[in-house]
Amino acid sequence: MQHPKKGIDQRLRAAADLVLKTLADKEAPLVADVGCDHGYLTAYLLRQRMDLSVIASDISGPSLAKARMLLDPGIYGSRVKFREADGLDALEEAEKPDCIVMAGMGGRLILEMLTRRQERIGDALLVLQANTDIPLLRSGLAQMGIRVREEAYAEVKGRQYVILLCEKGEGQPLTEGEALLGAKAAEGALEGRRRYLTALLQKKREEQRLASAGRSAKSLQKAAECETQIRMIEEELGMKACTVKDVCEMVGRIAPYDTAEEWDNVGLLVGRGGAPVHAVLIALDLTEAVIREAKELGCGAVVTHHPLMFHAVRRVTDENREGEMILRLAEQGIAHIAAHTNLDKAQGGVNDALMAAAGVRNVRGEGLIRVGDLEGRMSFGELSERLKAALGAQIRTYGSPEKIVHVLGCCSGAGGSEYRKAMALGADCFLTGEIRQHEALDALHDGCPVIEAGHYETERPVCAALCDALQKEADTLQYKVTFFCSGVDPFERG
Repeated sequence: MQHPKKGIDQRLRAAADLVLKTLADKEAPLVADVGCDHGYLTAYLLRQRMDLSVIASDISGPSLAKARMLLDPGIYGSRVKFREADGLDALEEAEKPDCIVMAGMGGRLILEMLTRRQERIGDALLVLQANTDIPLLRSGLAQMGIRVREEAYAEVKGRQYVILLCEKGEGQPLTEGEALLGAKAAEGALEGRRRYLTALLQKKREEQRLASAGRSAKSLQKAAECETQIRMIEEELGMKACTVKDVCEMVGRIAPYDTAEEWDNVGLLVGRGGAPVHAVLIALDLTEAVIREAKELGCGAVVTHHPLMFHAVRRVTDENREGEMILRLAEQGIAHIAAHTNLDKAQGGVNDALMAAAGVRNVRGEGLIRVGDLEGRMSFGELSERLKAALGAQIRTYGSPEKIVHVLGCCSGAGGSEYRKAMALGADCFLTGEIRQHEALDALHDGCPVIEAGHYETERPVCAALCDALQKEADTLQYKVTFFCSGVDPFERG
């Protein structure tokens, strides 16, 4: 057996540094590293203080064997004792460690181990790093009469961790906010705390989106709980209120309105710019089902690709679909923002999202056209099947399935007439949502087979991309707003 000598990471280093900091004035301190795994934390502690000793325990025999390999008795001698045991069972009754460390486990498991053998904690300080269920751990500790004195933070491979330094105190129950947010950070840990809370905010938003997609009473209740937690984190981070105008401006930064075609209708189309908004729904089209979805999610605005009032409107009544939509928006207090041809052209917009879904490389182009390189030798038939699966589309193809293709061009939606512009950029096949018969015949004559995948299917990928881009923009600007991607099919196909 060979020990994987990867060394201590920032998570374990932060836990170890808390131990050393709290034991600075103790002579010959004893530390219990419960769940020591491969022994990296134990080794670090022993190297930092020559008078420190450690009880290194783990329920896993193979893990403990690796720790034994790392902690050479010829170097550390009797300063380390190994115990194969479950939790605090590793401690003998006469042993009174100055500090107990539990790192890398779930919060529920840590709490269960501490509760089951609470008498063996004694007066020891606790340094706890849980990978999950941290609010549950904080609450459970408080119920046991253990208070969190300090919290430290660490980042490993983009993941944020919190480490709790705990001691005996009064057993006062925590509020939901105290359990979620934890103790105030020390002066030197403010930036780490901010990064940790920002990551927690992103996690809660994702949980809320997943719960909202379930549409059941239970999942919507879960989404509401996440909403409450999101508001707590936003307040703690000092984020600012967002308005409909702010959302409109963020959309415009991603897809500048002045790039839209002159005949288009984009920007804020319905609603008050100064109205506060806490949640926004992203959809391809505005329908009654989308408005209901926005209402259920508490959205004060809907951003769509296709605009209302695309043509001149002389009256707004419930006698037609568009008038009905405008009235429903006004009645529900929901604003409507559109990003149409400006989003088609934008970097990261409709056509870039389509090319990303197609899985091509080296995407290039401007305006409405994108082209990208296909991987390896591929027939037009193979490409068609790949795009059928990627887009979830019932495609129609125009061209020989045996033809070998190398560069895919695209123009989403009703973009069939644009194939020549894609060919000018090197495309030898073309993807679009709709193409007229004479355009398809012309394309075949010019040597460019075409895949017609549907207007909705070729534009749908942008909804998730725009949702992510707007959330990133809002977080950068520190706005208290959450963006959702609609799960509604405008044609009610399930």
